[in-house]
Amino acid sequence: MVSGKPLVLPNGKAGEAYSYTFTKEIIDLSGCLNVRVLAPDGLGLTFDQHSQTLAGRPSQAGEHTLRLSYQPAGATPAAPTLVRTLQWYVNPDPRSLWTEHEPGAELTGRKPHVAHQVLAAGPKVLVAASRRGRSHAKDAKFREDDFRCYYQADAQAYVMAVADGAGSATMSREGSRLACELATQHVISALSGGIADRLRGLAKALEAATRKALQDELYKLLGNAALIAARHITQTAEAAGHAVRDYATTLLLTLCLPTTQGWLVGAFWVGDGGLGLYRREEGIRLLGAPDGGEYSGQTRFLTMKETFEASSLYGRVRFELVPDFDALVLMTDGITDALFQTDANLANAEKWQELLDGINAAAPLRRDNQAVAAQLAEWLNFWVKGEYDDRTIAILF
Repeated sequence: MVSGKPLVLPNGKAGEAYSYTFTKEIIDLSGCLNVRVLAPDGLGLTFDQHSQTLAGRPSQAGEHTLRLSYQPAGATPAAPTLVRTLQWYVNPDPRSLWTEHEPGAELTGRKPHVAHQVLAAGPKVLVAASRRGRSHAKDAKFREDDFRCYYQADAQAYVMAVADGAGSATMSREGSRLACELATQHVISALSGGIADRLRGLAKALEAATRKALQDELYKLLGNAALIAARHITQTAEAAGHAVRDYATTLLLTLCLPTTQGWLVGAFWVGDGGLGLYRREEGIRLLGAPDGGEYSGQTRFLTMKETFEASSLYGRVRFELVPDFDALVLMTDGITDALFQTDANLANAEKWQELLDGINAAAPLRRDNQAVAAQLAEWLNFWVKGEYDDRTIAILF
């Protein structure tokens, strides 16, 4: 026997824990017999008669009708069963609403939606991963981020680059690829030409005068690498009949070299994202600063002429000389926007520790972890509401 108006339960959310207790203000079940809640099969809820609580983890989004059946307090076993209809709405998991689509077959500059790499060479391990963002998958776009990572055995040096193609630029996926590829290759070639010995020599007796000389050497090496990449991108754009801005991309580039004084880490940074040298006891040392614009999403790109103005270019190259470090990290703004929220937080060591703790929980940064690259790529799929951009990270540990 259906009794009373339907009861409307508080909304649930698919995949999240739900609990609702029937109170006397809603319906007095104290002393009632054979109290049960009848729910559709597979909905993921159970009813505890003792606590009068409906709980579980709903698995199906949408509108659902449940039934609360009971016999009134003091009723005989033969008394009729009363039934109240329960109306319940389960909100969908937002992640389930994102769809994935392939870019058109006629488009050039194709690249895989997910890429990863690990190099357990020399005294350190280098791991990198890149993943197409949910927004790009929904809009049938390519992954616009890219990376390149190398170990130069003769110099025992690590060279890493991460780039983020501009979302508004039609060929930025090629811009980011070319930026990483050309910049790292220039550095690798220079290392074969003896610059590693000059850098080690300057680092050996580091003081005010030699510090300036060391900065100058890194400026010539890394600044030229960025300039060569930018010029090649310009030539590629012109040859293809595109505007240079169609290839707009950021670039984070690093060289990590062992010396008798410790690890020399040099960096070039243009655009947003993050580039930091993390030491658990010392905190974070940023190797540059993000080029934030007046509005969210604005930044400076490698392909802009202003990037190579003498007044600002020298400051884009920085270095640190440290006995050792826990992690050298390069990442695009798909990660920094989601996990650091503001540019100011990039200087917060606790935020970096949280980042590395989260990565280690999903992809343990150990030399013996052969699956670390694939695990890191999967970690990039983390969920933060409103942050759906491509994500790329490279870590030397």
